[in-house]
Amino acid sequence: MTVIAAALVATAAVPEASADDKPDASVPRSVLPACISVATEARYVPYGYNHVVILKSGCSKAATCSVSTNVNPQATSVAVAERATVEVLTFTASPAQTFTANVSCTLR
Repeated sequence: MTVIAAALVATAAVPEASADDKPDASVPRSVLPACISVATEARYVPYGYNHVVILKSGCSKAATCSVSTNVNPQATSVAVAERATVEVLTFTASPAQTFTANVSCTLR
């Protein structure tokens, strides 16, 4: 796995997640702090799709997250700074457009 963006600091404050937020259904919420949201994207490239897991923090503390997918089960540890967004490339040029992210995070 490769981290494709170490940390992109948000230009505006990210609000804490609320009960009305709709998280990505492919990520179990029980392993995430409420202030971290996860999204997945399959980005088309020649010969397939790059699988990207996007971690967005609205937390006032940094976090350490473990990221894997059903396509690439080898977990990668990623540091997520407070109020930052991190993109993790988990698979390159996959023939599959769909994948499920497995993410767990702990605040530091």
